[in-house]
Amino acid sequence: MKPKKVAIVAEWLTWRGGGESVVDALLEAFPKADFYTTVYNEKKLPEYKIRNPKTSFLQKIPLIRDKHQSVPPLLLSAIKSLNLEGHDLIISSSSAIGKGITKPKGSTHVCYCHAPMRYVWQPDIDNRLVSKPFGKLFLNYLKQWDLKANKSVDYFLTNSRTIQKRIKKVYGRNSTVIYPPVDLSKNIKNIKKKNYFLTLGRLIPYKRNDLAITACNKTKQNLYVAGDGPEAENLKKIASNYIRFLGRVTSGEKQKILSEAKALLFPAEEDFGIVPVEALSSGTPVIAFGSGGATEYIQDGKNGILFDKQNTESLIGAMKKFEKAKFDKEYIIKSANKFSKERFICEINEFIERI
Repeated sequence: MKPKKVAIVAEWLTWRGGGESVVDALLEAFPKADFYTTVYNEKKLPEYKIRNPKTSFLQKIPLIRDKHQSVPPLLLSAIKSLNLEGHDLIISSSSAIGKGITKPKGSTHVCYCHAPMRYVWQPDIDNRLVSKPFGKLFLNYLKQWDLKANKSVDYFLTNSRTIQKRIKKVYGRNSTVIYPPVDLSKNIKNIKKKNYFLTLGRLIPYKRNDLAITACNKTKQNLYVAGDGPEAENLKKIASNYIRFLGRVTSGEKQKILSEAKALLFPAEEDFGIVPVEALSSGTPVIAFGSGGATEYIQDGKNGILFDKQNTESLIGAMKKFEKAKFDKEYIIKSANKFSKERFICEINEFIERI
């Protein structure tokens, strides 16, 4: 029996990242669902206007609207304040607070968990909270909040076996892996490779773009850095003339640079990593740190190269190995096929019917 009234909940809609690809597919799977979020930036994400997202009280505070992550206590209140009464199925997309909704009596809450809060449970990788005044004190509070909030979840879905294990470790909960959707509708015929490596995504510390830059500095290799974020100025300071910063790119520009790059450099320990799969679907090999989600789709020597230590020397070694290797473009493209949006929607619908 299909649910009568569905709500899709996104934590916030203020920039486009991998999580938004999941939200897009959920909205497509449930075209009549109501759509909720704590705060929405229409200028940066105009594509969601047609779904009329219902927001929290944060939307009415202009100074906070674009800096919502700087006020975590308000975010915790905002997600709980969303009125979801009358929905018999709620699907939340959560990497931090999304799972903390107030679940109405009689409804079922399915949480697609991208990861337990990384800056809470993995501060060695993402220390954005610990480094702030009173950060350690608030971190302990967030741990307790997060453990309590996950109890509103009836079923956990997640993006990789890596995060499945982490959900079990942190929350003591079982989860079902449904790999996230990736846009595979590429026109990559007759595109010739060019002599540059590429990094693409938000410029934030845990993405470790600094390793890609220092590796290309030392080896005198061309590197395109696509994306923006708070680390941009720091990264520019360490970059040589071999490094080119592209800033935020359009979807068309993104496809072009992904297809033309000789390889994507992916030095982060990521929960899943949609960008590497996009690179594979463009026929581009990936040189990735051999930990986290990348190990579930990068086959060393077949569609990319894995390096074992998150440092410059290990990455340089992988780049040298890459230069000597030969890759089959058709095989690389096929290795991404199991991550299609159509497959994601099918598996989501099957799961909902099953529960």
